[in-house]
Amino acid sequence: MPDWLIRTVKTFVQSFFGVLVPEVCIMLNNGFPANLPAMWKILAPVVAASLSAAICAAWNIISEKLKTE
Repeated sequence: MPDWLIRTVKTFVQSFFGVLVPEVCIMLNNGFPANLPAMWKILAPVVAASLSAAICAAWNIISEKLKTE
């Protein structure tokens, strides 16, 4: 398994839980959302983690390419 893939998965997991845990705590204290805009609060951690992992993957691939040249 390539090193950049391992780092990307690790970044995704860290980002996901780093954003999801506080959101779940807030959601549990205020109850579950009943409308679609409120559901965005549940999906936002996934989007944030995905964006973070995508940036990490791009940076790692560029870094690996620069090392080989």
